[in-house]
Amino acid sequence: MTLDAPGSDVGKSDAGESDVRKSVVRKSGSEPKLRGMDLVRPSLRDATYLDCRRRAEMIAEQAAKLPWVKNLLDVGGRGKPYACFFTGRVANHYVLDVEPAYSVDVVGDARNMPLSDASMDVVMITQVLEHIPDPIAVIGEIRRVLKPGGTLLLSVPSIFPQHGSPGDYWRYMPQGLQWILRDFHNVTVKGEAGTVPSIFLVINVYVDLLTSPWPWLRRLVEWTICPVNNLAGLLAARIYRGDQFASNYFVVAVR
Repeated sequence: MTLDAPGSDVGKSDAGESDVRKSVVRKSGSEPKLRGMDLVRPSLRDATYLDCRRRAEMIAEQAAKLPWVKNLLDVGGRGKPYACFFTGRVANHYVLDVEPAYSVDVVGDARNMPLSDASMDVVMITQVLEHIPDPIAVIGEIRRVLKPGGTLLLSVPSIFPQHGSPGDYWRYMPQGLQWILRDFHNVTVKGEAGTVPSIFLVINVYVDLLTSPWPWLRRLVEWTICPVNNLAGLLAARIYRGDQFASNYFVVAVR
């Protein structure tokens, strides 16, 4: 089965090409700022700059380690913000999301993915697992669609205000992540911003939250407190990063 746009001639599939989806998917485009901010190049004025910047760096580092692979799935990756890191390293970069968009290839539930077994070389799921009431089912589906030896890239919050839709159910710690990924191999868990930088990030986030009723005050904070805290966090990360306290964790695991 081919993976071309809807309406294409699906009878022109390459010989030996395995089914990736149980029905036709299309090749999506990238909308890197769809989520409201540039996740790859965040501004110093962004409250979550320190985590977003470090997450992008960690994804880029993992992408650089990849040999050329065929299929990557971004679960909940509407906007396809990290596509730039995988250009030339993956043949097909697919997005599965619950809502349709220009950047979405498959509309579906991560707990029951309409994808074939062992069809993906890499699965990436960033800041999504906390919004799903049954994360164990999602991890099971990720393991099912990954090829043996395939790579999982996962990012989840540990300390963060209630946010997002349709719900916000979970926060994660390193031992909990190790447990839910116990059927994977070579599981590594690292803080994104790290111990000391996360302190500055949490201050930013809560000041942003507290000033939200007053747009003029929130704007003032974005131009004053946030940049100062972010620069202080960058400096602190050079002195000591650590993982004892982290607002978000980044995981790499092997199927």
